[in-house]
Amino acid sequence: MARRLDRIVLVQLPTWQLLVVAATVGLFWVASLFDWEFVAGRDAFWRFPMGIDMQVVLAAYYYFVQNPWQLPLFYVPALGAPTGTNVIFADVVPVMALVGRLIHSSTGVIVNPYGIFLFLCFVLPGVMMTLVLIEAKTRCALAAVIGAIFADTMPALLWRWGDIALEAQFLLIGALALYLFSLRKRHSGAVAAAWIGLLCLSYLTNVYLFAMVGAVWLCALVQRRLDRLATTPEALATGIATVAPVAILTALGGQFGKGGGLPFAEYGHYSMNVVSPFVPQASGIYPGMQGIIDATGGQYEGFNYLGLGLLLASIFALPAEASWLSRNARRHATLLIACAAMTAFAISHRVFIGRWLILTLPMPPYVSSLLGIFRSSGRFFWLIGYAQIVLVVVLAFRRPRPGVALCLLGAAILQLCDVQPLREHIVGSIAAGAGAEELDENEMSRLVSRASRIEVVPSFQCSESVRQIRANMQLMIAAARADVPTNTVYLARQSYDLDLRDVLRSPSHIAEILQKRRSRYCEKEIAQALNAGDPSELLVLLSDQPRQQQMAPGITCSRLSWARYCKLSQE
Repeated sequence: MARRLDRIVLVQLPTWQLLVVAATVGLFWVASLFDWEFVAGRDAFWRFPMGIDMQVVLAAYYYFVQNPWQLPLFYVPALGAPTGTNVIFADVVPVMALVGRLIHSSTGVIVNPYGIFLFLCFVLPGVMMTLVLIEAKTRCALAAVIGAIFADTMPALLWRWGDIALEAQFLLIGALALYLFSLRKRHSGAVAAAWIGLLCLSYLTNVYLFAMVGAVWLCALVQRRLDRLATTPEALATGIATVAPVAILTALGGQFGKGGGLPFAEYGHYSMNVVSPFVPQASGIYPGMQGIIDATGGQYEGFNYLGLGLLLASIFALPAEASWLSRNARRHATLLIACAAMTAFAISHRVFIGRWLILTLPMPPYVSSLLGIFRSSGRFFWLIGYAQIVLVVVLAFRRPRPGVALCLLGAAILQLCDVQPLREHIVGSIAAGAGAEELDENEMSRLVSRASRIEVVPSFQCSESVRQIRANMQLMIAAARADVPTNTVYLARQSYDLDLRDVLRSPSHIAEILQKRRSRYCEKEIAQALNAGDPSELLVLLSDQPRQQQMAPGITCSRLSWARYCKLSQE
């Protein structure tokens, strides 16, 4: 009987079958989240998604696919005109934008690729996790199922709903798989090529994911040298051969060129609370723990709850994990140091435990500004969460026993129950369809279709109220679909012409300088609205400024829902 149970519970499968098992788990999970209309990009949800982040992605995407090919590759002059915008800073997921542009260039059809992208983001974590398990010599079918469940249902992944680019966390697990492949004694050229491909794909997805994948790549490179699997010249040659194509891609994309956002910001506000990984939040097991731990007002970016199932499995695996770390600390020294550094970076120099600030480390303003390049530092714990899944599953199946395997399966099922509120939030937001619109859709579309340019005052950059922000987003998407230039644009970091010299000159006064620049920008925006240069230009006013009597002769204004639109008479 015991042998029969072993054969059933601990059955070993070849690589391709394990990957099929993981993909099947992912498909069942995705089926509980999306329907085909959503994946195909035809659901009503995509007309005006709920949430600013998704809305700006769509607007930037529509502009980009209709923009002619040019360098910098991702610069779009029509969005945020006349300065223009690099859509990388709109989190447009550049790789999907490129696919969309290629389709539009060859067929003239504009497709929405983001449903397919999100489909992959929720299927591939388990597949990538299975690749890691295979390379870690864990080929049990049940291990693939458990690893896929934990990876596909990671709370930090579900929590990011609305931030399309940040859903691609399967890239981090892929980096862990390549890290293990890199530590083989025989390092094939295919692994080096895979690293180049993964780094380029990460750059064309999101800069945070790119930074974490890049850190794992560097760990693999250095670890090979420390383990004497490569000589110093070989390691340097591999490093240069990898960095060069990525650097070329960065230059072509215009990451540091015109149309970008402010590269420096406050560090420590969007951090991770020390207890965030361990205390139930948005939990289905503890309904009273629906809120999140946020001591700064920005620690929602550091939401890194591991889930009750993974936490319980980690507690049971703790002795084995401690023993494994003591034996393998040197073999994986670089990755362990990187994980410790990313955890410290996620927590930041202001250490919060719950609501209490227990430690503040002194930090010069220029260092804080430099670290603020990745201002949402709390995200850097994601890699550690996925690495913990690897350790728990691999150690549980290192000397496989049916009882232990079934207990781990129970923990994975518990994890599924714990993340139900996060799953229901995703399902509910899609079922709700398009978000609330501020302006009459038909009238707005008619006006936009006849305009050569749309000037919005206040633009998104100067908006103060929720109503103005929503109206700006609606106008931005309508203008993008019609490929009509507009001055309004949403970027996570607006620069208002603040450059590196200003930051280096007064690193401790960046916020103050930025506020003054913004005030001047908004005053100039109102002053420019007093005149209109062309009858085909459309001016949309979302406040009482400027007033009709202040405007130049010949400009007439009419009502657009609660707002106004103004045009220069053709007479």
